[in-house]
Amino acid sequence: TFEFTILRPWYLSNIAIVLYSILFVVVLIVGKKLYEAKLKRDSHKISERLKAEQDEILKQEAEVNEKQIIKLQTEKLQAELASKNRELANSAMTLVYKNELLQKLSDEITKLKDENGKKLSEDQTKKIQKVINDGMNDERDWHLFENSFNEAHESFFKKLKAQHPDLVPNDLKLCAYLRMNMSSKEMSSLLNISLRGVEIRRYRLRKKLEVPHDKNLTEFLMEL
Repeated sequence: TFEFTILRPWYLSNIAIVLYSILFVVVLIVGKKLYEAKLKRDSHKISERLKAEQDEILKQEAEVNEKQIIKLQTEKLQAELASKNRELANSAMTLVYKNELLQKLSDEITKLKDENGKKLSEDQTKKIQKVINDGMNDERDWHLFENSFNEAHESFFKKLKAQHPDLVPNDLKLCAYLRMNMSSKEMSSLLNISLRGVEIRRYRLRKKLEVPHDKNLTEFLMEL
């Protein structure tokens, strides 16, 4: 009898099986490495996206905070300006009251009598009148008012003088009083002139400032 031995094909040989095993392990290792690399890339992308989102959130928060700070600063400045305007108005009203009182005294001078019941002499009357007039035209009052006005409207006089260098001190006074929206009676008392005199000065000031015909003088000055 003959015995036949059928050899396994080469791809089923022991060497082939070992090679298959090695190849399988290599594939597993490479696959693992590729998977880890993909995970790393995905993780990096996620981290970058999260960082971008966090940066955007921080940016938005910073903008909100900045707006809040600006708002608070604006409110503070507005409160300070309102306070200075109140002080300025009080200062102006004090001057108006003082001048009105002095004017009343001036009107009563002719009725004054000495200790013997006689009317005061013309010389005595003139002396008293001079003291009253000096009090009504005291430049120190204007300087105090001007300082307070500059604190509340620091660039007002600068703009006026730059645009209209021909304005005289009395023009600047009238501009300041108009800027505060004072009445003609109040300006009359502060400037120690008649109501008619106030209207004449307003007319002349309007021409100097070249205010358009359709524009109110007070509004024009308030917009400076």
